[in-house]
Amino acid sequence: VLLAELTQNKEYLEMLKSFCDYSINEQKRTSKGLIYIDKAGTLSHASNIAFICLEAARMNISTSIYINFAKQQIDYMLGSTGRSFLVGYGNDYPKKVHHSASSCPDLPSPCNWEQYKSNETNPQILYGALVSGPDRNDYYEDRRDEFLYNEVTLDYNAGFQGVVAGLIHFLRPTESEYPLYRSENFK
Repeated sequence: VLLAELTQNKEYLEMLKSFCDYSINEQKRTSKGLIYIDKAGTLSHASNIAFICLEAARMNISTSIYINFAKQQIDYMLGSTGRSFLVGYGNDYPKKVHHSASSCPDLPSPCNWEQYKSNETNPQILYGALVSGPDRNDYYEDRRDEFLYNEVTLDYNAGFQGVVAGLIHFLRPTESEYPLYRSENFK
């Protein structure tokens, strides 16, 4: 992306287009349409690919196709298929994320393995945290001890935030046009 952007070299531009076209048309997906690379960080991989393709769209490469692809991936993450994977967003968001501070009770109560092993909802909500996500069959289990589904990390959020910013830039969504982006969906 950077070489294509900085040099406008035809070779780099074609490599970027080839990567996005392959990702959109041939890369393995779940039955509900999520790009699937690996079980760990499933949503991170999908959002990073969507981000790369939005950058290609910004350089006027297959603009509408790449924007629509990125929107479809983000819509999946925000709940278009029935479950949100963004903590605090939508009706059915992750409530037992694999994050020690989120699973701890309010101070001065102690925090130990008992809280980690609990089946209760995390007492602290990590608003805006993107979990690792589902497996290749769209299966997801909201369990704190199942880190492959429920891990939250900064790098999982990085691509996601970039794609959301890019979609806002390209689409200028209004609440009536894109109800998934309404502020009341954040609980």
